[in-house]
Amino acid sequence: ELKDLKEYDEKCKFYDKLITNDLLKKQGIEFSSGIGGELIESKNKEYSLFRPVGDRKILALIENDKIIWKKQFENVVSFDFANDGSYGVAVAQLTKKEMPSGYKSGGYVYIITKEGKLRDIKLSCDGLSCSISPNSKYFGVTTMGPEWNVYYFNNKGKLLWKKKFDKRVGGIELTENQIILYDKMHKETRKEVTKLDKKGNKIK
Repeated sequence: ELKDLKEYDEKCKFYDKLITNDLLKKQGIEFSSGIGGELIESKNKEYSLFRPVGDRKILALIENDKIIWKKQFENVVSFDFANDGSYGVAVAQLTKKEMPSGYKSGGYVYIITKEGKLRDIKLSCDGLSCSISPNSKYFGVTTMGPEWNVYYFNNKGKLLWKKKFDKRVGGIELTENQIILYDKMHKETRKEVTKLDKKGNKIK
């Protein structure tokens, strides 16, 4: 586990350096080392979806240590990447420009293919957490209160069902046959709230 963690940190630093140098090369500036970031790999480790710690608005797809594309997003709260490397999902809250007269609830789900094609889906409340199924065919999204919604989509972005909960639902994890919901996003401190089947029914 420590070896895996060290390898993860080294990759994050390398990718951070890769992206930062790519952004600054026109200015003739080059960083000697990267800081780090967040990384999710495809199952075969050929593709990586990466967010650098120095600029959290950027998401980049990296294939075999080469940048395929990088895109900027406002207020991304969480993201996930498909095991087959075909697409990523990012969940975001509304930006300040979209709330000129005060706080307004709402958010987006972004689906980004490995070719860089982008689709956005509007949410009724602030986006919170997302998870793609192990077979890459489905993904789930949670939103913040007061609604605490759970959305379930296929990998093309078609909404299959949506459910509202009367208590806090923060984190979400899709397994082969279940959708596990948690009270928080962070894996270290979260507690399971309930389990659903793929049709959205509670599993007793």
